[in-house]
Amino acid sequence: MSTQSLSTDTLPSSVPKLNTRGANWAIFSACFQIAIEAKGKWGHFDGTEPRPVFTDSPLTETQADQLAVWEKDEWTARYLLTQCLPDATLVRMQKFLLVAEKWTAIVQEYMLKGTYAQTDMHRKFME
Repeated sequence: MSTQSLSTDTLPSSVPKLNTRGANWAIFSACFQIAIEAKGKWGHFDGTEPRPVFTDSPLTETQADQLAVWEKDEWTARYLLTQCLPDATLVRMQKFLLVAEKWTAIVQEYMLKGTYAQTDMHRKFME
């Protein structure tokens, strides 16, 4: 019996690249979320895994380790996101610092684009 390891820094080929017009938003967002959840990084996208905040100064060794793990996971999540975005979208998202902020902006933009794309496809189908 062979086992395959789940690489944490690459997306599977089953996650399509997001179409610039948003025509594949529905399938992209579903496949992307499933893949990111499988990698244990979805909390960085939906905001449920916020940056740890500590009141101690300087940080204890445990706190420093927790912060280092969070930062590594955040950078991995950011890298995963860059693998499937159109170049123009990637450039627009650079202004956001956190992955959760980037993802929120992407969802807002592509939900709207996806709706327009569906309406356009429906119109063309009916012609």
